[in-house]
Amino acid sequence: MVLGKCPYCDGAVVSTKITVQGQKINLYTCENAKKEHDVGGDYVFSVDATCTFRVYSNTFLRWNKRSLSEYEMKKLLKDEQIIVRLHGRKGTSEYFKYVVTDEAYGVSILWDEEVPA
Repeated sequence: MVLGKCPYCDGAVVSTKITVQGQKINLYTCENAKKEHDVGGDYVFSVDATCTFRVYSNTFLRWNKRSLSEYEMKKLLKDEQIIVRLHGRKGTSEYFKYVVTDEAYGVSILWDEEVPA
């Protein structure tokens, strides 16, 4: 499923379902960010990959956000930022933060920016 244009190369960002450590998650990736297994068995970008944009839907799991949905990714690609709801360690407190695309990590949380209530 095509979600929008890649913020770095204008290729199509697609959503694919994958299984990682026994859990099914979505991988949002630019069509130009091709990966393959190298000789050592590592999963690396192929020689013909012209982009590196990749985001796993469970990227915010450490902040108790189960998944970055396809809707949220589509909105992020369109608006260049979204607001996500995160939770404290015990899941009792909640707070909101801006998320933007990041060339090195796929997405980043803007910790220093306050979301108006």
